[in-house]
Amino acid sequence: MRHMRHDRRSRTVVAIAVAVGLLAASCSSDLDSGVRAGESSAITSSSAPPVTATPPDDAPATSVPPSTEPDEPDVSTTTPPDDGGSGTPGGAGSPDGIGDPLYPDLGNPGVDVEDYLVELAFDPDGGTLTGSVTMRIAFTEDRDEFTLDSVGIETTSVSVDGAPADFEIDDPELRINPPSPVDRGDTAEVRVDYAVTPGQTDFSAGIPAGWFNTPLGSWVLNQPDGARLWLPSNDHPSDKATWTFRITVPSGSSAVANGRLVGTTSTPAGDTWEWREDEPMPTYLVLLATGDYEVVESTTPDGLPLVNVALADDLDRVRPFFDGIAAQIDFFDDLFGPYPLDRYGLAIIDSIPGLAMETQGRSFFSRADMRSFDGYLEQLLLAHEIAHQWFGNAVSPASWDDIWLNESFATYAQWLWLEHLGFTTVADEAEFARETRAQLGGPPTGDPTVDELFGYNSYDGGAVVLHALRLTVGDEAFFEVLRRWVVENEGTSRTTDDFVALAEEVSGSTLDAFLATWLFASDLPETFPVPA
Repeated sequence: MRHMRHDRRSRTVVAIAVAVGLLAASCSSDLDSGVRAGESSAITSSSAPPVTATPPDDAPATSVPPSTEPDEPDVSTTTPPDDGGSGTPGGAGSPDGIGDPLYPDLGNPGVDVEDYLVELAFDPDGGTLTGSVTMRIAFTEDRDEFTLDSVGIETTSVSVDGAPADFEIDDPELRINPPSPVDRGDTAEVRVDYAVTPGQTDFSAGIPAGWFNTPLGSWVLNQPDGARLWLPSNDHPSDKATWTFRITVPSGSSAVANGRLVGTTSTPAGDTWEWREDEPMPTYLVLLATGDYEVVESTTPDGLPLVNVALADDLDRVRPFFDGIAAQIDFFDDLFGPYPLDRYGLAIIDSIPGLAMETQGRSFFSRADMRSFDGYLEQLLLAHEIAHQWFGNAVSPASWDDIWLNESFATYAQWLWLEHLGFTTVADEAEFARETRAQLGGPPTGDPTVDELFGYNSYDGGAVVLHALRLTVGDEAFFEVLRRWVVENEGTSRTTDDFVALAEEVSGSTLDAFLATWLFASDLPETFPVPA
């Protein structure tokens, strides 16, 4: 994710603006005003990383585009109930979870979802979302009862292998009693029928999450714990599954999700769009958007399928962004190894300005931000999100305190791309980010807090750590580590310890001192290591 807050021509102004933004965010608690002000939550949230580079003279003065066409979406929201899922770890009652250090109530003991079938009907006029999710679950423990993550959802029935099962709505959990206990190693098909009112949001880690309605359609943002607001699921990054989406929308409208478009079916109830994602994917990377969207399919010169999405009225304007994908993939292929997924594309949707998300295989961007293909901001966003396909999507974090494995890596990749285009140099970016981090403070990159999960030290401040590692081990070892990290771990979720072990193996060095000084330190050295 790239959650833009500041984009200033002067580095001094950037540092001052960051401090002012942090203060402003600390004074804001109203959800609706937060979204509409930048929507201001997207720009001033204390967890949103600022742009730290010095843009060229023709770069946009702010990450919030001018108010001319296209207009910013009017995002309607409702506040979730107080009895669970507020984004505060734990929730009410006695939630089950797998012990994530930052979100202990997320995940479900003994549950490994292997496949999701999401069948939903969205009625934008009535404001309802109804349907079912069917999961193939492999059980890793003996269980008399098991749970799913679910907040504010009205479950109407549950079945296990076709037999009705008793259940209890106990936010943030859906508690399920199968007709007979399940044993470790068992696999079962679990279906949950439910309804929910779209527009629930949750300020978890300082960002909105859940399902959003706009005048032009709807969209979801699930990171870090928003899927459970509209989809009963195992809502944790450590659990990857394959997915099928069958989404019914009013006739003439479109529904967009991850993967390949299987087909569309028209019925009196509306148009059903079916998408299939065969690459393992956690819940937070789900893409879902509805509206008057066009799907544009093509391939890169090397044969990689591209599936791009934009509003029909925007299509001609955004085609240059679609055409530029191949060059970025070629660039990062050379640095990080072959593109790791089976397709890519951009979804340029009616979402919050300043927000982009690495939804798997098809990153989404606000239509308000994609204006000039050659623009600094646009190229930064495009590079950041495509880099996540290697770092975050192919290899996901095992828990949310490993977020730097996503965001610091994607930020470093964006520096490499911007250097390639001549906007800046990696050395300048790293030095400025080190200086800015010294002014801002904050937790160590390797030990974030919930409030700072998407804070500066997970992004630019964490890319500083990677630059220091590059200087410590040398370019050859550094890029070999990044390539092997993806190739050897693709399709899995991994920890910081896993990455450190690989870096030590490749470099032939013990990195304890480096880790203590850079990754797990709040105050960093005043100078970078001497290049190896």
